Amino acid sequence: MKRKQILKCALIMALPILGGNMITSCIDDFERINTSNVQVDPNDLPASAQWLEPMTYCYPPQQNMFQFWTNLTIDLYSGYFMTPNGGFTNGDLGENRGHSGGMHENFYLHIFNNTRRIIAACKADGENGLAAVMSIVQAYGTLMTTDAYGPLAYTSILEADEYTTSYYFDSQQQLYKIMLTDLGEAITAIESMTENEKAKLKSADVWCNGDTEMWVKIANTMRLRMALRLSKRVDEMNQVGIDVKQIATDAAKNTLANGGKDILISKGLDNNMWLMFNWGDCGFNANLVTLMTGMKDPRQPLYMTKNIDDVLREGYSKKKDENNVVTYWKDDKQVDKSEAVAVEANKEYLGIRFASGLPNKPNNWASFSSWVDYKNEVGIFKAPLPIFKQAESYFLLAEAKLRWNIGNESVQQLYEDGIRKSMENELKYRGNYAGIKQYADNAVEDYIAGTSTQIDYNDPIRPELSVEALNKLGVKWDEGATQEEKLERIITQKYFALFPLSTEAWAEQRRTGYPRLFPAFVNESNGAIDSIEGIRRVIYAENEYNTNAAELEKSGIKLLNDENTSKKGFTGDKGGTHVWWDNANQGNF
Repeated sequence: MKRKQILKCALIMALPILGGNMITSCIDDFERINTSNVQVDPNDLPASAQWLEPMTYCYPPQQNMFQFWTNLTIDLYSGYFMTPNGGFTNGDLGENRGHSGGMHENFYLHIFNNTRRIIAACKADGENGLAAVMSIVQAYGTLMTTDAYGPLAYTSILEADEYTTSYYFDSQQQLYKIMLTDLGEAITAIESMTENEKAKLKSADVWCNGDTEMWVKIANTMRLRMALRLSKRVDEMNQVGIDVKQIATDAAKNTLANGGKDILISKGLDNNMWLMFNWGDCGFNANLVTLMTGMKDPRQPLYMTKNIDDVLREGYSKKKDENNVVTYWKDDKQVDKSEAVAVEANKEYLGIRFASGLPNKPNNWASFSSWVDYKNEVGIFKAPLPIFKQAESYFLLAEAKLRWNIGNESVQQLYEDGIRKSMENELKYRGNYAGIKQYADNAVEDYIAGTSTQIDYNDPIRPELSVEALNKLGVKWDEGATQEEKLERIITQKYFALFPLSTEAWAEQRRTGYPRLFPAFVNESNGAIDSIEGIRRVIYAENEYNTNAAELEKSGIKLLNDENTSKKGFTGDKGGTHVWWDNANQGNF
């Protein structure tokens, strides 16, 4: 089947059905069935049915896609999560092309193939405001995906006809220009939306429940996010007609910090992060755990549990008999508990060091910190799906003030208000699942005034995995600090506030270098990634090589190399190659 037909088939066949499952299979006799009276044209479905898939797959509610979307790649690279299952090679820098294709597949199948169709249909009906809303969803998905891979096939798909069999790539610079332009036009169209459009929007909108003002704030927050992402490429964007500072200045006037909220999807969908832990394929990353522990972050028990079981020293095991009596063993010799147990259950927050060379599951690292309500007793499996964190907008505004003197509030005020807003919203979002009704008295203000820093990582199973802390700054603002130190504080606190949105956290960590992440202990990349610099991008999906290989090589990898600035000698479709905005030729200031 032609790839164009596969794309068209995905539009029609990947539709929600009862029970939340997805039909994603394709059939050979596409043209006949596409015109058959038994086939549903997606444009004939109610807006609520058409819009649900692209909007929800920005945080996939389907378990297998969720795992491949980010959990086996970007979740690990960001420093938020780490798999205790050594069978997943991405956890040791050995990028698996099948797993690495998850974000790519999710974007094209579930987001872009639907958004572009809906946008075209809305415009054909003169419903430009509705098209604008879907343009924002499209930009959200495109931003995640280009930030992961670099150049993408985009314009060529929009321009394709039924005879198109290959798809050229757009550079990341061009993609950013398109997205920024689309977002600006979307704001204008939404502000002119008719009452009939607003009524239709309310029936379909699972992000903002038809609140057009909130959509404008999302678009502006995205524009500000993207402007700062381009902080090392301002001159190049100016050359193609995009004034980055002016976009940031305009966007900063009305972001989610201005009467906004966290954007969460609550529609009885499944939040599959719980399942990743339940399957034994996900744990917490030592980077996040040592940072939050050292800084005494009040959000830590909202994000994670302490170790859920006894952590045994390497070479030891425990057994439980029919009377639930537990005994401890080394080989075939019974030993005292004190000899076998390094950390008793529920004693410490423990994360797993990325790229540790762990054995396959089950193993003792699965006893480390887990997802809150990991037994699903309260119902974390049905927790709302997070799309946008309001607190991010405060940290964006803080950096915009620091970098370009945009706005009237001080950097310190915006920084501290971002922390307070994150504390407030995370308690509302997670408190019930974590069994926490409120923070201890003065905990938030004490945190903001705190000077403690990241603790060293000490692996209780394999001491050789231990590593000294890399981040030396506390939370407390220092007006006399350097610009670089101020930026480090802003980005580190934004990193905590973005959790668990690893795509954005990883992008900002690569752009700024903050927070500093522990180097890899083992490196199975075969020379494609530097152990200290870490993974800079996700490699392209196998599907691109199977269906679009000539154009991938001709335009995709060529553009990737043209935009690459690696100082380590990495080029081509490798994890060590830099995406365009990750400019190694320029510092943060």
